[in-house]
Amino acid sequence: MISHDYSHRRTGGGMSEHDFGETYTFLELFLRTYVVHEEEVKIVLQAILDTYLLEYNRSDPIRALKALRNPRNAGRKSQTSEEDISRIMDLRRNHYSIRSIAEETGVPRSTVQRLLKEHAVP
Repeated sequence: MISHDYSHRRTGGGMSEHDFGETYTFLELFLRTYVVHEEEVKIVLQAILDTYLLEYNRSDPIRALKALRNPRNAGRKSQTSEEDISRIMDLRRNHYSIRSIAEETGVPRSTVQRLLKEHAVP
Protein backbone atom coordinates (compact mmCIF):
# COMPACT_ATOMS: atom_id res chain seq x y z
CA MET A 1 0.00 0.00 0.00
CA ILE A 2 1.26 3.47 -0.87
CA SER A 3 1.40 6.01 1.93
CA HIS A 4 -0.42 9.30 1.33
CA ASP A 5 1.68 11.38 3.69
CA TYR A 6 4.90 12.63 2.11
CA SER A 7 4.96 15.92 4.02
CA HIS A 8 7.65 14.73 6.45
CA ARG A 9 10.16 14.21 3.65
CA ARG A 10 12.40 16.97 2.40
CA THR A 11 14.38 16.88 -0.80
CA GLY A 12 17.46 18.35 0.87
CA GLY A 13 17.93 20.75 -2.02
CA GLY A 14 18.27 17.86 -4.46
CA MET A 15 15.44 18.89 -6.76
CA SER A 16 15.11 22.29 -8.35
CA GLU A 17 11.77 23.89 -9.12
CA HIS A 18 12.35 22.96 -12.73
CA ASP A 19 12.91 19.30 -11.78
CA PHE A 20 9.66 19.26 -9.81
CA GLY A 21 7.83 20.66 -12.84
CA GLU A 22 9.37 18.20 -15.27
CA THR A 23 8.53 15.26 -13.00
CA TYR A 24 4.97 16.46 -12.49
CA THR A 25 4.44 17.00 -16.23
CA PHE A 26 5.86 13.58 -17.06
CA LEU A 27 3.52 11.87 -14.60
CA GLU A 28 0.50 13.78 -15.89
CA LEU A 29 1.33 12.65 -19.42
CA PHE A 30 1.80 9.10 -18.16
CA LEU A 31 -1.61 9.25 -16.49
CA ARG A 32 -3.30 10.50 -19.68
CA THR A 33 -1.56 7.90 -21.84
CA TYR A 34 -1.55 4.80 -19.64
CA VAL A 35 -4.49 4.74 -17.24
CA VAL A 36 -3.30 1.51 -15.65
CA HIS A 37 -2.60 2.66 -12.09
CA GLU A 38 -4.64 5.85 -11.97
CA GLU A 39 -5.00 6.09 -8.18
CA GLU A 40 -1.30 5.46 -7.53
CA VAL A 41 -0.25 8.09 -10.08
CA LYS A 42 -2.69 10.61 -8.58
CA ILE A 43 -1.21 9.93 -5.13
CA VAL A 44 2.29 10.56 -6.46
CA LEU A 45 1.16 13.75 -8.24
CA GLN A 46 -0.35 15.02 -4.98
CA ALA A 47 2.84 14.11 -3.13
CA ILE A 48 4.92 16.07 -5.64
CA LEU A 49 2.63 19.09 -5.21
CA ASP A 50 2.73 18.82 -1.40
CA THR A 51 6.52 18.49 -1.36
CA TYR A 52 6.89 21.42 -3.77
CA LEU A 53 4.68 23.59 -1.55
CA LEU A 54 6.71 22.63 1.50
CA GLU A 55 10.13 22.88 -0.11
CA TYR A 56 9.60 26.30 -1.71
CA ASN A 57 7.36 27.79 1.01
CA ARG A 58 4.46 28.30 -1.34
CA SER A 59 1.10 29.03 0.25
CA ASP A 60 -1.12 29.10 -2.84
CA PRO A 61 -1.65 25.58 -4.26
CA ILE A 62 -3.30 26.92 -7.43
CA ARG A 63 -0.27 29.05 -8.35
CA ALA A 64 2.07 26.22 -7.38
CA LEU A 65 0.16 23.85 -9.63
CA LYS A 66 0.46 26.31 -12.52
CA ALA A 67 4.20 26.56 -11.90
CA LEU A 68 4.52 22.78 -11.84
CA ARG A 69 2.55 22.36 -15.04
CA ASN A 70 4.63 24.95 -16.86
CA PRO A 71 8.15 24.73 -15.38
CA ARG A 72 9.79 26.54 -18.30
CA ASN A 73 7.28 29.40 -18.16
CA ALA A 74 6.41 28.83 -21.80
CA GLY A 75 3.50 30.39 -23.61
CA ARG A 76 2.03 33.79 -24.14
CA LYS A 77 2.40 36.12 -21.18
CA SER A 78 -0.66 37.73 -19.62
CA GLN A 79 -1.51 41.24 -20.73
CA THR A 80 -3.63 41.76 -17.61
CA SER A 81 -1.77 43.31 -14.69
CA GLU A 82 -2.15 42.17 -11.09
CA GLU A 83 -3.74 45.55 -10.38
CA ASP A 84 -6.40 44.94 -13.08
CA ILE A 85 -7.06 41.44 -11.73
CA SER A 86 -7.48 42.82 -8.23
CA ARG A 87 -9.89 45.47 -9.51
CA ILE A 88 -11.90 42.84 -11.41
CA MET A 89 -12.19 40.70 -8.28
CA ASP A 90 -13.28 43.70 -6.19
CA LEU A 91 -15.93 44.70 -8.72
CA ARG A 92 -17.29 41.16 -8.85
CA ARG A 93 -17.46 41.01 -5.05
CA ASN A 94 -19.55 44.20 -5.29
CA HIS A 95 -21.98 42.31 -7.57
CA TYR A 96 -21.02 43.98 -10.85
CA SER A 97 -21.96 41.99 -13.95
CA ILE A 98 -19.24 40.59 -16.19
CA ARG A 99 -20.24 43.04 -18.93
CA SER A 100 -20.04 46.06 -16.61
CA ILE A 101 -16.68 44.88 -15.23
CA ALA A 102 -15.36 44.61 -18.80
CA GLU A 103 -16.59 48.10 -19.65
CA GLU A 104 -15.22 49.57 -16.42
CA THR A 105 -11.75 48.01 -16.71
CA GLY A 106 -11.32 47.85 -20.48
CA VAL A 107 -10.58 44.12 -20.26
CA PRO A 108 -12.44 41.87 -22.74
CA ARG A 109 -15.48 40.01 -21.36
CA SER A 110 -13.96 36.61 -22.14
CA THR A 111 -10.85 37.56 -20.18
CA VAL A 112 -12.97 38.75 -17.24
CA GLN A 113 -14.86 35.43 -17.29
CA ARG A 114 -11.62 33.43 -17.42
CA LEU A 115 -10.03 35.42 -14.58
CA LEU A 116 -13.11 35.05 -12.38
CA LYS A 117 -13.13 31.32 -13.04
CA GLU A 118 -9.37 30.99 -12.32
CA HIS A 119 -9.67 32.94 -9.08
CA ALA A 120 -12.94 31.26 -8.06
CA VAL A 121 -15.07 34.35 -7.55
CA PRO A 122 -18.79 33.68 -8.19
